Amino acid sequence: MSFTNLLRSARGSRVSVLHQFLTNYSPASSRVYAFVEGEPDRLFYRRFIERFGVTSSDLFVYNCDGKESVYRAYSDVVVRYPNCIRVLFFVDKDLDDIVGRQWPADPRVFVTQVYSVENYVVGRDAMKRYFEDFAKLRRVNVSIDTALDQFECELHIFYRLIRPLMAWIISARRSGATLNLNNLDLENLFQVTDVGIRKRRVVNRLDHIRKMTQVNQTVPVWRQVRATCVELKRMQPKRFVRGKFEAWMFIHSAMRIADALKKISTEGGGSVAFSAQLTQSTFIQLLCPIVSAPKELDTFLRFHLLSSAKADDSKSSERKTRFLSAIMNWWEKQ
Repeated sequence: MSFTNLLRSARGSRVSVLHQFLTNYSPASSRVYAFVEGEPDRLFYRRFIERFGVTSSDLFVYNCDGKESVYRAYSDVVVRYPNCIRVLFFVDKDLDDIVGRQWPADPRVFVTQVYSVENYVVGRDAMKRYFEDFAKLRRVNVSIDTALDQFECELHIFYRLIRPLMAWIISARRSGATLNLNNLDLENLFQVTDVGIRKRRVVNRLDHIRKMTQVNQTVPVWRQVRATCVELKRMQPKRFVRGKFEAWMFIHSAMRIADALKKISTEGGGSVAFSAQLTQSTFIQLLCPIVSAPKELDTFLRFHLLSSAKADDSKSSERKTRFLSAIMNWWEKQ
């Protein structure tokens, strides 16, 4: 086997991630070790961890390539080092709380309170900062607040339009079906134009969704989907709308706003230019640095990084053990 193929076969494997950690792990150091699901998560959590003064040389982030792999890494690590501190695990909630899927609970595991990290980013503030930081407007004599107001209205319309799709996905998963959402392209289902967002006219919409998600069995009848829709109406949309879907809406709204500003600037002899283009691949990279940390994430990191730093001042393994025991006792009481 060639060296390239050897690296390819080991990429993201359970053994390679654990080996990387064991190679880097130093209990007596100030290093922080973070296990995440994928590349967007790596970029997202790295930014917020570094805001606590953790240097790049002391931060080790391991891309486990999926939630199950993060939990496998968690099991492997805590078996070897049950009292480890500054070894943290980050996973998306997804739909687990809605469909009833359980995972191991531990104070060192952070679970998003929204579907995924993208949901934390999408909002009015991120849109405003994107145009303030990355757009150069010349002779555009309009207030961006008007566009932001329209974006918020369209985002709520998007939540209403996407709800039946998410209800179908939830109903299918509750029935035990396996779905692949990565191939579900919203471009084929929705359209964002100058007059707002609307559904595309698709023949056999349900068949199209089944084909794209590669559902492995017969999915629930529409009666179940309608009941789930009613259930979702009582929830905050960010709890059940897939983060990548919400990011898709954000990106297309930004493109629509940009197109409108360009038309207005042209009329006045001005121009609109962007220093960085917003795409699915650059979404987290561009927007994460300009948004505030989610409250629950900030609390989680403060608890582990600031408190553990104080525990390290003693340089005593006994005090470190007592510190982790206090964390576990606190967790059990929650």
